[in-house]
Amino acid sequence: MNVRNRCSAHSCADSAVTVFAERELCLNHFVSRCYEDLERLDRRGRNPGQNNGEIVSLKSFVEECSRRALEVSLSCEHLDNLQRGRLLDILLWASELFLVLRAPRVALEETSVFSGTHRAKHAASRRS
Repeated sequence: MNVRNRCSAHSCADSAVTVFAERELCLNHFVSRCYEDLERLDRRGRNPGQNNGEIVSLKSFVEECSRRALEVSLSCEHLDNLQRGRLLDILLWASELFLVLRAPRVALEETSVFSGTHRAKHAASRRS
């Protein structure tokens, strides 16, 4: 994806690397937005009392998040290891959430150990 415009986040002068949720975002704002949304939706995705419309909406977000993270990782030439790690973390977290949305009861049992480890690593990476 060749996005040459400026990031649409307030007061950001960086170049946009992707369009996510209909906004042009630089790498840092894209990663922040994904983490914020995944964190918020992860709690909802694990809620068994959701209707079909909510689940479809969550799946759509997770698919877009995954697709954009992959596109950014393949199209940005000068990523450092931390940026690569965060993009991979987003892909893994989105994949886990997608599994939970697809088969909630089975996925919750399979991912419970991974989720605790993932959240601890995520919290540590956000602090650095």
